[in-house]
Amino acid sequence: MKGIKDRGQTIQFLKLYTHYFSDMMMPNVSIFIAWAVIAFAVPVLHADQGILIKSEEAILHFLLPILLAYTGGKMVEPTRGGVSGAIAILGMILTSQFPQVFGAMIIGPLTGGMLRFFDHIFSRKVKTGYEMLFRNFSAGLIGGLLFLCNFFVFGPLLDQLSQQSYHLVDFFLKQNLFPAIHLFLEPLKVLFFNNIINHGLFTPLGVEGASIHGTSILFLLEANPGPGLGVLFACMRYGSQKARNGATAAAFVQAIGGIHEVYFPFILMNPLLIIAPILGGATGTFIFQMSKVGLRSPASPGSILAILTNTPNHMWSGVLAGVLVSTLVSFFVAYFVLTYHSVNEKSTEGTICMDKVKRIIVACDAGMGSSAIGASLLTKHLEEAAISIPVDYKSIYQLKDGEDLLVITQSGLGALAQTKTPQAQHYFLSNFLAESEYETLVKLLKQEQETVANVSFKIGEKIPTLIFLYEGKKRGAQTMAVAIVRKIANELAIPIEVKKEDIETTQFNPEALYIVQKDFQQMAALTNVTHLVVDDLVTTSKYRQLMTEGVAYVLD
Repeated sequence: MKGIKDRGQTIQFLKLYTHYFSDMMMPNVSIFIAWAVIAFAVPVLHADQGILIKSEEAILHFLLPILLAYTGGKMVEPTRGGVSGAIAILGMILTSQFPQVFGAMIIGPLTGGMLRFFDHIFSRKVKTGYEMLFRNFSAGLIGGLLFLCNFFVFGPLLDQLSQQSYHLVDFFLKQNLFPAIHLFLEPLKVLFFNNIINHGLFTPLGVEGASIHGTSILFLLEANPGPGLGVLFACMRYGSQKARNGATAAAFVQAIGGIHEVYFPFILMNPLLIIAPILGGATGTFIFQMSKVGLRSPASPGSILAILTNTPNHMWSGVLAGVLVSTLVSFFVAYFVLTYHSVNEKSTEGTICMDKVKRIIVACDAGMGSSAIGASLLTKHLEEAAISIPVDYKSIYQLKDGEDLLVITQSGLGALAQTKTPQAQHYFLSNFLAESEYETLVKLLKQEQETVANVSFKIGEKIPTLIFLYEGKKRGAQTMAVAIVRKIANELAIPIEVKKEDIETTQFNPEALYIVQKDFQQMAALTNVTHLVVDDLVTTSKYRQLMTEGVAYVLD
């Protein structure tokens, strides 16, 4: 048991560590889109090809490493880490003949960490009034010192490592061993290491290769959607009922949207399916290698459209052949596995304390594609069920704990989610795109909601008539408040009378609860009646507490 726990902690640590590399690359993916636009537009406009060469050199050797180092430094030290990281990486850029993408991904967080440590040691000794001077001095000092270290030590060292890495990749190419990479690549992808593999390994090496040869096959290894599509097509036809429900939408999202995470849950539900993308990916890479094709820049996200946009026109046939063959091989292998080896579906149902849930976050590894789609689907189902809980999506590494939080993630990331947010409630899905699982979740929320509503009546405290008071003819806010409270009462299935009345003509009811805004002029008239004063009549938090917790709780 201890060994299993240690391995689990190691995997969580690796995911947290490698997430920094993914977070550095993902905000800067637009650089590659811009590069593709430039590469496409220059020939169309019949402009000087020297522009293309200069722009490529400037983007790969200067702009990309500087932005990566800036992003990495800012992630660790938000105020000045980015500037110090950009200064530091410049020393490495000036002494290297290769694009220092790897170096930037290391130096950026390192610079931010050193600056944070320096501040922790010396900031307490700074006299009042000199804080700004100290902050600027420390940022310049750390950035300048690391610039010198990179120029004279780390730059030449990483330059040698880049050359050796390129020779290693070149060796795989010449020995026809590239397909064997999928023995390691596909299992790591399914464990949600796809971002670090693509953006942290293949992209830097591919950028270096493309700067020499014009294209690189490395941009196709992880981005090829064929292996995942083959698995999804097989699940659509031969999978379990749950798998069939989500596979169709998942296939479209992966092919057109390029979000590969959508097929990982299908393999995690039936681990033997991993054989399909391994063989499919190896076959596709073999076709790419034999056809001598590659992409001009990374295809991110890895959709068919992004891949073709970054493919030279004369290589389209080879790239499409590799994607198609990898899809077919993966499909037939997955068909064999699904036909001769089936698994029992596990229920994701659990107990959720509805009275504590005030917000929901759908979390995935990167905090973008799959979780964004899941949040959209859940919002739709909540609206249909008349449940008003805000839903957001984030990276699992950016979660902030809270007792009022419900975290929804895939089962493969469940342990990490619970570690990041121990006080929150958790609900695990097998697939972000499976609408049936959201229906089950909403059903649980609805049941808990009704239970909470019923409990509030069992306390023995009768919910009174709610009356919003207004003065003169100013009753617009009161009209909106009445509509809001009636909506909440309908959601909670609470029979309650809600209305608005003029303070001048009302006959005060001792069993009613009167609600007024803080600046209500005739407050003295409410001395002998039960009343609630709110800052804003349109606010909903007090009204929901009133119906779920009771009058005594709100007036306390």
